Amino acid sequence: MAPPAPHLVDGILEEIFLQLPTPVALVRASTACVRFRRIITEGSFLRRYRKLHRPPLLGFAADKGGFHPAQEPHPSAPIARAFADGADFSYSFVPKPNIAWLTPWYVRDIRDGRVLIECRSRSEIEAVFTNLAVCDPVSRRYVLLAPIPEEMTAQQGHLLEFESMLAPIGEDDDES
Repeated sequence: MAPPAPHLVDGILEEIFLQLPTPVALVRASTACVRFRRIITEGSFLRRYRKLHRPPLLGFAADKGGFHPAQEPHPSAPIARAFADGADFSYSFVPKPNIAWLTPWYVRDIRDGRVLIECRSRSEIEAVFTNLAVCDPVSRRYVLLAPIPEEMTAQQGHLLEFESMLAPIGEDDDES
């Protein structure tokens, strides 16, 4: 009897790996051998796994107080504590613009692991477009957003309510 074709075996292994309950179990399986690692780290497999297994609740970030991790008896509590210890929710790694009398960075929006933060000078408290940055508190990377030119903001007239926000990632966008 001939051995099964390698692509059939890989397909069966992929289906087995999709049944693993947690990302930790998936990581452990990927360390077993080179073949398992190749299957598990493939982009199409990881997309399928993420659709079946949504990320666990780690906690929530608030304007004041930073990150509040999930507490016991929630099953994600140990991971949430490790996440909170490893991330910088004070945003101390983001430099402030060179303006006098700045407020501290504070959260405007959070989406897909990125945080939109803002700081204002006292003269800008009534301004619509302020100093904004998008950052990742885990990797401590950030992008300072360029200010919107005043001639563009003058066209808008007086905005009664304006809220800065992050746009969601589209279904076809690469999350990396």
